Amino acid sequence: MRKSDVRTERDVKEYLKDWSEFERSVYLATFKIPEGKVSTYSRIAEVIGKPKAQRAVANALHKNPLYPIVPCHRVVKSDGGFGGEKKAASDRRRHVEREGVPTKDGKVSLSKRVLF
Repeated sequence: MRKSDVRTERDVKEYLKDWSEFERSVYLATFKIPEGKVSTYSRIAEVIGKPKAQRAVANALHKNPLYPIVPCHRVVKSDGGFGGEKKAASDRRRHVEREGVPTKDGKVSLSKRVLF
């Protein structure tokens, strides 16, 4: 399967069949975040049943093989900030802003309206 053929949750599972169960679960949870919403590394960790694995979630998303199909730019730190290198963080912030996510002082303004 080619990356360009991935469109559904089933496609994501098929494309990632050789990846670890943990990585597949992170990418599937992230795949479900709709445009205009964000989640946090902590929330993704909780969703996949690994509530203390925030850093591992961040590391998995750092090597996301299905960007932008799996929208890792929609996952932020618990304070609404964008982790990683300054340029990449700035690019992710601009991307979520274009999708309608409100930010202030370089961070997502976390609220029930934007959290997934």
